[in-house]
Amino acid sequence: MNTYPQALELILRRLQPAPGERRDPADSLGAGTAAAVASRLDVPDFDNAAMDGIAARAADIAAATEDAPVSLKVTGMVPAGHKTDSRVAPGQAMEIMTGAPMPPGADTVIPVERLDWNRDADGKPIARVRLAAEAGRNVRRAGEDFRRDDPLLAVGADLGPEAIMNLAAAGVDEVLVIPPPAVAVLTTGNELTAAGAPTGTGQIRDSNGPYLAAGLASMGGKLETRHSAGDTPEALAAAISEAAQDAQIVVTTGGVSAGKFDCVPAAVTAVGGEIIFHKVAIRPGKPILFAALPNGRWLFGLPGNPVAVAVGLRFFVAPALRALRGMAPERPVHAVSTGEIRKRAGLRFFGKAVATASATGQLEVELLPGQESFRVRPLLSANCWAIVREDQETVAPGDVIEIAPLHPTRFLQAG
Repeated sequence: MNTYPQALELILRRLQPAPGERRDPADSLGAGTAAAVASRLDVPDFDNAAMDGIAARAADIAAATEDAPVSLKVTGMVPAGHKTDSRVAPGQAMEIMTGAPMPPGADTVIPVERLDWNRDADGKPIARVRLAAEAGRNVRRAGEDFRRDDPLLAVGADLGPEAIMNLAAAGVDEVLVIPPPAVAVLTTGNELTAAGAPTGTGQIRDSNGPYLAAGLASMGGKLETRHSAGDTPEALAAAISEAAQDAQIVVTTGGVSAGKFDCVPAAVTAVGGEIIFHKVAIRPGKPILFAALPNGRWLFGLPGNPVAVAVGLRFFVAPALRALRGMAPERPVHAVSTGEIRKRAGLRFFGKAVATASATGQLEVELLPGQESFRVRPLLSANCWAIVREDQETVAPGDVIEIAPLHPTRFLQAG
């Protein structure tokens, strides 16, 4: 039986990212970059005001105080989206709006809250400045955020909202991306009923299907289809073949243990697939299966218990999705255990847990009650998985262990 690191290596060495395609960044949410991206502009690309007020010369107002304000003649206005060639001469200022280009000669902005307004004998506006300000105060300098050709994104970067914001600001109108892999969900089991359907004796609601559909989409997969099938090799083989027509990855739940109705391995063989591994030394989720299907498709067979499904998605399918998007593996996170954890030697344990920061800033992790693989309610309180290695039987309070955020894109949010 493979250990978890061995099984993960068997997955990752087989999966290669798809060729890149050029897209508008705004249409690339969830994709990974297939090439490094650099800025095409200085950002900002001109000196501009950071506040509403007046653009002035710092030398003119060096002595300004609340008790001895300095008066400046206001010669015009610069709205956002406009520029002026009029120079600010000594003793002068120009009214300016946030984001407007700085007029020639001005080197500081005095916020409107620190000004009093008056008029001279000719009715021209006078600004009385009650605040000294050095050159550059409240001015956004050209290239202050980043310069033209500065690197923005490395190969394999996740194109989330923040990346898309930066690309738009930097004038990047096209980016080479690896699109999210197409995925399909197949739930198995004669006992399952869909949402909205009546539940008879011996039947249970299908929670795995909705969970996987949401989880796969949020972890970088493009959900194409959802299927269900009964517990026969023929029905499962037909459903796997149908799901694989549109999806690069098919994720099944149930049917991978050793019971009479656990038919996924036989169905994989029936469609011409090759089982890469079946069973991994983990808890929960030991019967997990990974297989190569015809035409470059892949199948993850997850057990039926819902927490085993969650572990399979988080620690097997999610790394596969990252690999197919050209992204590097996640970096490990560690925390101090607040209590004792016991498990069987030889298995890697993934426990529902809560991580918090202590008063000194130390990351601490507490295992939640209700670790049975059918109990999903603790996941509402959890924000991470506590991970205990194969060679450990006991974790003592104060020991450092690895943890993983409950979701790979959410760093330890409160449950």
